Amino acid sequence: MEASVFILSQAYDPHASALAWALRRNGVPYRFNPSLRVDGDTRFSILLGGTEDHTTIDAIDGANIRSVWYRRPAFPEAGLCQEADRAFIEGQWKCLQRSVFDAADQLLPALWVNRPRAAEQAESKLVQLQAARASGLRIPDTVIGNHAPDVAALIRRWGKIVFKTFYPQNWQSSSKGLTYRMSVVPLDATSELPEPAIAMSPGIYQRYIDKAFDVRVTMIGCKLFAIKLRKASGDAYFDWRAHYDDEDMHTELFEVDAWLEAKLRETMKRLGIVFGCIDLVVDRNGDIYFLEVNQAGQFLFVEEVIPDITILRAMAAMLSAGKVDYSLNDCVDLKLSDYLAGDEYREIGSVPRNVGHQIAIES
Repeated sequence: MEASVFILSQAYDPHASALAWALRRNGVPYRFNPSLRVDGDTRFSILLGGTEDHTTIDAIDGANIRSVWYRRPAFPEAGLCQEADRAFIEGQWKCLQRSVFDAADQLLPALWVNRPRAAEQAESKLVQLQAARASGLRIPDTVIGNHAPDVAALIRRWGKIVFKTFYPQNWQSSSKGLTYRMSVVPLDATSELPEPAIAMSPGIYQRYIDKAFDVRVTMIGCKLFAIKLRKASGDAYFDWRAHYDDEDMHTELFEVDAWLEAKLRETMKRLGIVFGCIDLVVDRNGDIYFLEVNQAGQFLFVEEVIPDITILRAMAAMLSAGKVDYSLNDCVDLKLSDYLAGDEYREIGSVPRNVGHQIAIES
């Protein structure tokens, strides 16, 4: 049986769907699972004995899996069962899935993008910043927590700072019909920052960098793809992520020199991940600062805005090859634009998606 690729992501994920499409075009068998349990027909077995373990998933030998894309797996659902038993059955499946992910390298000795334990740790903004600093990259002076005096001291030192949440939050106003998004907020000496408000909820406070432009670097194994993002007028966005599909958004290739590439690769190595979307900013003196890396970030928009960057082919090539030192020739020539023009993407795009973790409705 030809080696398969496993994609672990929730249904209607455009990135996972695009990779499934690319793997089909490349003639590579794959499984697109939301979790280890797909439905009532799922059969999973781990045999422990002697010096080696053996894993099978629906009659597929675990040793015959070339790569696993651990993108955004869901918790297993029990499906059709007695309601009184649902919590127990789902708990059993969650424990099995957690055990498999914890022992990923031993049970499924394939290329993991990324290894579950490393992926979970790499989600920590604190761990990311420490890894980048240890690798020799500049990071903005940062306060993480809820101690108001330290936040005030950061403002006094730099004049202007930014507040970041650990994850985005949205509120919907029933009276105004508007949705408000909390992610990144500028603060200065004029901002009202009462101690009880800061103490109530911890956050990330960083020195504001007077930037010339942003840089998004997508690391896919041995290859990296970097673009510069700014307004067409030449100014930098405060937060480009809210504007990446604006007409005013200007993108172009960014050349990563050998020094910066070495530092980025060292950061990825320290985090133990082989794929990640790295956000950098360049100030008006040309100094580069590391902000964050998203180990399950969005990357297809890079090819959408600059079609010559074959980033979809690169990801498909790495998953197909089952190794980080892949070649683009490990995948047939394919383009994101062909996927976006197809019925599969139109079906995915028609499904409404949540824009944040929670929506709070005004009373």
